Amino acid sequence: MNGHGYTLIHLTDTHLRHPGELLFGALDTWARTAEALRAAARYRPDAVVVTGDIADCGRDIYAGAAGLFARAGRELGCPVIVLPGNHDVPGTRAWTAEEFTGSRTDTGPGPGDDVHFVGGLRLITLDSDDPGQPAGRLTGEQLHWLDTVLAEPAPDGTVLALHHPPVDSLLPQLAGRGLARPAELAGVLAGTDVRAVLCGHYHHAVSGRLGAVPVWAGPAVSYGQDLLAPPGTVQGVDSSWLSVIRLGEGSFSAVPVPLQPAGAVVFSRNAVHPQTTAHPGAVPAAGTIRSDRPLPEPIRAPGHPYRQQPLLPVAEGEPVAAP
Repeated sequence: MNGHGYTLIHLTDTHLRHPGELLFGALDTWARTAEALRAAARYRPDAVVVTGDIADCGRDIYAGAAGLFARAGRELGCPVIVLPGNHDVPGTRAWTAEEFTGSRTDTGPGPGDDVHFVGGLRLITLDSDDPGQPAGRLTGEQLHWLDTVLAEPAPDGTVLALHHPPVDSLLPQLAGRGLARPAELAGVLAGTDVRAVLCGHYHHAVSGRLGAVPVWAGPAVSYGQDLLAPPGTVQGVDSSWLSVIRLGEGSFSAVPVPLQPAGAVVFSRNAVHPQTTAHPGAVPAAGTIRSDRPLPEPIRAPGHPYRQQPLLPVAEGEPVAAP
């Protein structure tokens, strides 16, 4: 295990339309996706994982999306790993372009079923779409392939990524729209080195467990679900998010990060390091003590030495920007 663990940036549900075309006539999803990739730089990720619905309504935007993700990968110095969702058309030539699959080390039954390695951490992606059906589905062929891959543990364990969550949404309006027959997947994962399952699809954050494995369904880059919508109503809200995933020795955490201001700042003060307090256990008064110790910087995975990265875009090289 890399002694300092791994940091993944999890993006989902970008819902990209043709450049210049706004989602719902109001949301520039290209700009939101570019902003999410720029914001990822501050967390110095070992990989970016994008869990589907890259396009909105199967629109042919994949060549542009592949270029955007490839530029981000070069600027961030890490792979951007992409898988399809129910709004995508994974069989298109653009989807299988080298930009979407360049870091994979093995392939499965169909487009989107891939294995990637980041240092000693293995990331497996699965296409969970069941065309024409509200719920996602993994075929017997996919489950058998996954079982075969997981038979050999990875040095630092495995993260599984798919679009449809194997846990329920908080909203009854979304009932039956997650992964169908999640127990089948749970049976494959039982006793393996899988440390977490990352998903999207619901457009709101959900945490849960599939057997003993933590599940994180991240909030969307494009827009959010209104969790207080009237019964029987599905209502989108203007919000944009990324998730920061951290994997340590025996630990997993997922933090949703809003990409838009949440409201007015009600306080701002210098952080205080616990060891600068007058005596053990003392709580310092706000603003009375300043720490002279810098915050520790996370160390990148083996094979991915950290280099100082500005927030994107940068003056040199290709900036991450909407087409």
